[in-house]
Amino acid sequence: MTAPEAGWHLIVDPACEGWRLDRFLALRLTRVSRARAARLAVFDEDDPERGPLKKSMPVRKGQRLFARRPLPDAGADAALDPPTVLHEDDELIVIDKPPGWAAHPTASRHAATLTTWLRRSGFGETAEPLHRLDVETSGLLAVARTTAAARHYKGVLAERSFEKSYLAVVTGTPTAPVFTLDTPLGFDASSAVRLKMGVGDLPSQTRCRVLWNGTGRAVVEAAPVTGRQHQIRVHLAMAGLPIVGDKLYGPDEGLFLASLDRALEPDELTRLGHVRHGLHAWRLVIPRAPDRMDTFEAPWPADLAALVPGFRPPA
Repeated sequence: MTAPEAGWHLIVDPACEGWRLDRFLALRLTRVSRARAARLAVFDEDDPERGPLKKSMPVRKGQRLFARRPLPDAGADAALDPPTVLHEDDELIVIDKPPGWAAHPTASRHAATLTTWLRRSGFGETAEPLHRLDVETSGLLAVARTTAAARHYKGVLAERSFEKSYLAVVTGTPTAPVFTLDTPLGFDASSAVRLKMGVGDLPSQTRCRVLWNGTGRAVVEAAPVTGRQHQIRVHLAMAGLPIVGDKLYGPDEGLFLASLDRALEPDELTRLGHVRHGLHAWRLVIPRAPDRMDTFEAPWPADLAALVPGFRPPA
């Protein structure tokens, strides 16, 4: 086996002698989910003729391993709806991101990212998304056009001066028209998904307003005061209002794990209620000068409108 350049070279330290390979990978590859780490092809660099190692095998002290990074997903963006530029000036670009696009490249996603799309679309090497949206989340994302603009607006973000508002299609019936969710968050150590959030010690707050109530479903406007990972999704799930289609915080995280390996079956999609989670970054207010605030809104996407046909976003 000739090891490709893309991957991780690992040496087993004495404390891990005898561990199962999958357990060792979960310890060492901290930025890779447990589920994805379990699917990596791993080779013994001292035995180049040997094929991929079984994840159940024990590792030995000093063993040199190579975990192959998945090949780039060339062309993976071909079937996706392209982003729409809603605003462009010398400092900022504001994009309406369709679901399926990641903000930045990851270990498993290289082509279907906004960073790649921005380069291909002629916005230059310095264009940089200022914040993140989950892959399945649609809606507004602000991009700095220059390094100086990125530095300035990241400072504005750090001061929490951006006002963000999301629309979430949730399962259940909210009991109050306006409410605040403030459970502290952290990583959920009990989950098989490394990046899943749960109760923790990081102060977190989401302000919510019910915009529409239907039979067993509602639309909630959610404004995150803090910016924790998956904050809106996990807060609403904790409140008994999971977002429709949420594979990780919905009916069963096993659906999320299954979706990494294959297309979900029709009965699994029925349990979820939708093919992607029903979260849309709807409104963004950005301070542009001491006396100027620019407001942007992303159109309500058709796939979410079909879930709640009686709802229209307020003007």
